[in-house]
Amino acid sequence: MGNRNLILHTIEDMACYGKSFKVFAIKGKDDSRAFIDYVHADQPIHEDYDYTSDKEFEGILNFYREGIKKLEGNDFECMTLLELLKRIE
Repeated sequence: MGNRNLILHTIEDMACYGKSFKVFAIKGKDDSRAFIDYVHADQPIHEDYDYTSDKEFEGILNFYREGIKKLEGNDFECMTLLELLKRIE
């Protein structure tokens, strides 16, 4: 994800989830100081999705699991969306 796209995605997620939402920020392979992507850190809890069916929640849970797979073989740090935004701007 390009830096501009990462910034825009982070801002969009902050509007949706809040600035204290926890993520795993994935570091670049060539530059371990640069972040290239992120995934949600906290596993979704069904009770937080009162208005979704079990099938819809399973889709949310699968999205989370796919994100966590991106961490395999990569360096990453856990932080809030706001902390990530400050570090990539």
